[in-house]
Amino acid sequence: MKKTSLIIVVLVIVALGIWAILLMDNGGGSQLSDEALSDFAIEDTASIDKIILTDTEGNKGVTLLREGVSWTNVNNECIQQHLVQTILVTFKHIMVKSPVPKGTVDQVNKNLTTHHKKVEIYQNGKLLKTWYVGQPTQDQYGTYMLLKDPEKGKSPEPFIMYLPNMHGNLETRFITNPLEFECTEVFAYDPANIKSVSVELPDSAQFNFKIDALDNNLFKMSSNGNSIDGFDTVAVRNYLVGFRKIHFEQHNYLINKHSEDSLKQTTPWYNIEVTDKAGETNKVVCYRKKMTYERYDFDGNLIDYDRDRLWVVLNDGRLVVGQFYVFDKILRDLRFFTQGQTPS
Repeated sequence: MKKTSLIIVVLVIVALGIWAILLMDNGGGSQLSDEALSDFAIEDTASIDKIILTDTEGNKGVTLLREGVSWTNVNNECIQQHLVQTILVTFKHIMVKSPVPKGTVDQVNKNLTTHHKKVEIYQNGKLLKTWYVGQPTQDQYGTYMLLKDPEKGKSPEPFIMYLPNMHGNLETRFITNPLEFECTEVFAYDPANIKSVSVELPDSAQFNFKIDALDNNLFKMSSNGNSIDGFDTVAVRNYLVGFRKIHFEQHNYLINKHSEDSLKQTTPWYNIEVTDKAGETNKVVCYRKKMTYERYDFDGNLIDYDRDRLWVVLNDGRLVVGQFYVFDKILRDLRFFTQGQTPS
C-alpha cells in the first residue's frame, strides 16, 4: 500500500513538471533564444566619447560629444553636465531584471518599434552598442529595452531592465529635446570683473540706477545721468556678488509664438545690463508673469501676477522662465542703495 502511494506521488510530480514545461512553451515562461542579447551595461564609461539620442516622437534628437572631462553638443555649445552624468551612470549600473515572458515578446517588440528612444553609444570613436528604450512595466519597477550589437545585430528578444534602488521609468533619463540640454546660465560674473551694471525700471524711471566699478571697493553711482552721493558701499558690493550665479528655471513651453511676441511688445518691468572689464555686455529684459489660474491673497484680493516666477528675455532674444528665489537678488532699485536719498 505504501509502495503504491509512493508511485502515485512520483507520477503526480512528473505530471506537474510536464505541465509546467508545456506552459512555458505556450507563453507562460521566459525561455530565451540563443540570439538574445542582454549585455547592456558598460563598465568603462570613461572611454565613451559620443552619445546620439533620438526618438519616435518627432524630437530633433541630441548628439553629445566628450571634450576632455566635459561634454558639449555638435555646435560646441555649453550643455548641462549633470544630465550627461545621469546617462553615464545608467550605462554603468543598469541590470537585467528579467527576460520578457515569451508569450508577450511579440507585443513588446511591436510596442518598442512604434515607441522608443534610441541611444547610440560610441566608445573610442566606434559604435559600441545601441539601446532601444521603451515604456515602463506596469509596476514601474522595470523598463522594456532591446539591445543591438554592431556585429551580432539586433536582439530578437527584449528585456526588462532596471537600476538598483531606483523606482521609475529609465526612458526619462534619455532626453531627446536639445533645449533641455542647454545651459541655463544667465549671469556668471566674478564681481571683480564687473565694470558696470545698469538697471532701468521703465514704469518707475526715478528709481533707475547705474553702478560703475572704479577700483576694488571703489564705486560710482548715478541715476538717469545724475550722480548719487552717500550711497551704501556695502550694499553695492553685495549687489554685484549677486551676479555670480543667476540661472533660469526652464525654457518657454507655456505660451505660443504669437503670445511671446505680444509679451515682448509690452513695457518691461526691469532692464538689466552688465558690462565686464573686457567690454562685453550681457543684457536681460524682465517681465511680470500673469497668473495662469485664479488665486487670492490672505485678504481675499485676486492676485494678478505670479509671485514665484517671471519672464526673462535673454541677451540672444530667447524667452525663458526665471524664479524670484534666484532673480530677487538682482531685482533692486535705487532705494536699496540710498535709503531714500534722491539724485543730486
